[in-house]
Amino acid sequence: MNEQLERWYLFASQRCSIRKYRSSPISADIEELETFARSISAGGVRIVISKNRDVFSPIFLAFGKITGTSAYAAFIAKRDTPRWKIGYVGEMFILECCARGFGTCWLGASYKKESVATDLKLNEDEYIACITPVGVSDERYIGRPRKGLDALTGLKPEELRELPEWQKLALECARNAPSAVNGQPWRFNVSEAGLSIIQTSRNYGYGELDCGIAMLHMELGAAHGGVYGDWRVAGERVRADFQPAI
Repeated sequence: MNEQLERWYLFASQRCSIRKYRSSPISADIEELETFARSISAGGVRIVISKNRDVFSPIFLAFGKITGTSAYAAFIAKRDTPRWKIGYVGEMFILECCARGFGTCWLGASYKKESVATDLKLNEDEYIACITPVGVSDERYIGRPRKGLDALTGLKPEELRELPEWQKLALECARNAPSAVNGQPWRFNVSEAGLSIIQTSRNYGYGELDCGIAMLHMELGAAHGGVYGDWRVAGERVRADFQPAI
């Protein structure tokens, strides 16, 4: 599993939201992604892959319509599942797609929910949280401006420089985590005991899910620095504490 974490870490800084695609994945690639999706589906979250280019809505044209692929993955959750788990598990799938050479794009609103629901078989206690297109990218990487670690931690540059290497790597990887409209609805706390992610806003209803994405990124950065640990999560607005294993 350590090799898998390192693989995802390498792509965590390279992924970006892709809206223009050259083609859909071939059938063999879809089957492999389906196998992977089943392997990580847990904790009230499951991932289902389907094909239907009509599910991509022209809403929010300022961000660009999804074109060039008919493949998508839906992140389905039980209604009592904490939303941070959706982000945490979903970002595993996103980064795995990236590692396999495919583009993705977290979509929370700009898709046709009724069309997706028609494609998929949902249980009575489930709902579609988000989807992502999956395909061969026809765009170059576009970095998005993000808040610096000084703003996200409240630490001065000299204090950041003095942190253990694993904490620097974890914080930087978490800083680069995607979030709805690039809102970064979190702040980071640093202590000798570990690191924390605290949700600071609802971010159009996606703040908790966004924190789950950032949790995975923080864990990947820590693992790259040779530190592994466990999460403790509490609160209606997420407070997630990462504590290194002793």
